[in-house]
Amino acid sequence: MTLSLLLVYFFRSPKQFQGVELPRVSVLVPFYNEDADVLVKVLSLLDAQRYPLPLQVVLIDDGSSNETPERIKSWLALPRRQKYLLLTRPKNGGRKGYALDYALASGELEGSAYVVVDSDTYIAEEGIYHLVAKLWSDSRYAAVCGFISPENHQGSLIGSLQYYEHIGFYGAIRAAQDQLGVVPVLAGAFVAHRASVVQEIGGWGDWLVEDISWCWKALAAKHRTGYAPDAVATTQCPRTRQALFRQRRRWARGRVEAFATAWRMSWTRGLLFTPWFLLSALQFLFPPTLLMLPLLVLFQIWPPLLLSTLTMVMYMIFTMLYAKRHKNGISVGWRTMTKIPLFTALLEVLTWVPNVLGYGDEILGRKKSWLTR
Repeated sequence: MTLSLLLVYFFRSPKQFQGVELPRVSVLVPFYNEDADVLVKVLSLLDAQRYPLPLQVVLIDDGSSNETPERIKSWLALPRRQKYLLLTRPKNGGRKGYALDYALASGELEGSAYVVVDSDTYIAEEGIYHLVAKLWSDSRYAAVCGFISPENHQGSLIGSLQYYEHIGFYGAIRAAQDQLGVVPVLAGAFVAHRASVVQEIGGWGDWLVEDISWCWKALAAKHRTGYAPDAVATTQCPRTRQALFRQRRRWARGRVEAFATAWRMSWTRGLLFTPWFLLSALQFLFPPTLLMLPLLVLFQIWPPLLLSTLTMVMYMIFTMLYAKRHKNGISVGWRTMTKIPLFTALLEVLTWVPNVLGYGDEILGRKKSWLTR
């Protein structure tokens, strides 16, 4: 699979989208008890976006109980470049998808493209331009995500593990998947949706992990999903083991949600997606390489070690090619490249148990909770 993606990325050039007439955009920013300083910075960076048309920025207060809504109202009272709308849900729904659907049901959204931005995610000056231009470059795209890296990773081993995870293999893999029109995991912190497809297949409130499941529903409906590496953003990552544990448990459950959603949408597409789902499930559920390594050496089982080494070499080549083509504001030299596989392996160990529990949560039908709030 890795070799196939590498060949696709190496031999197929990304489609150019110069001269595309860009649409009106509604930016959806749901928030619940967010730190006011963080949210104000998010809004300031959205206000500074370079896009040929004014943006409609829709803030969705999902039943916050702190002082942040009042702080935001004060910020909105001053003259701004973009157009703003504040919607308030009287009670927190417990899921980001509910807040997004609340905005959808309001009838206030003006854009032909909906850009979802997390309330702790900072968008680069031309981030929305690159994201929407990619979405509009092909009418078959239902959604496109951008390149996201942790902003608060310094001084924390947990943060560093996630930083090297995001600047390493993630972007390269998504860039190759984009050439096939099948990016199975869209980063929900910064993603653009085609409004017409949202109206066709529905919103986001059915799932605990709305970004993955909506993506698979769109793919099952025979749309394409993509990746815009030049649409750059940074976000806040978990900095403690407990927070990381909860996040990855929720994400694991979301992968099972997505697979079930694809089957409900189309059994033929569900059948087509089954091999990829099973491969990814084995990757997350099987004991990580660092845990298996001593046993493999002890019993002299060399083929898995050889295959793992070859795969890692291909990933590193893949990542270097990607970094050379797309700078993303991050320097990926040889020193960084030596850290990526080590930190990725360590992260696999830390997230193995929450991955197993997340799969079990969905299979056993346990009550859904956000976990990270």
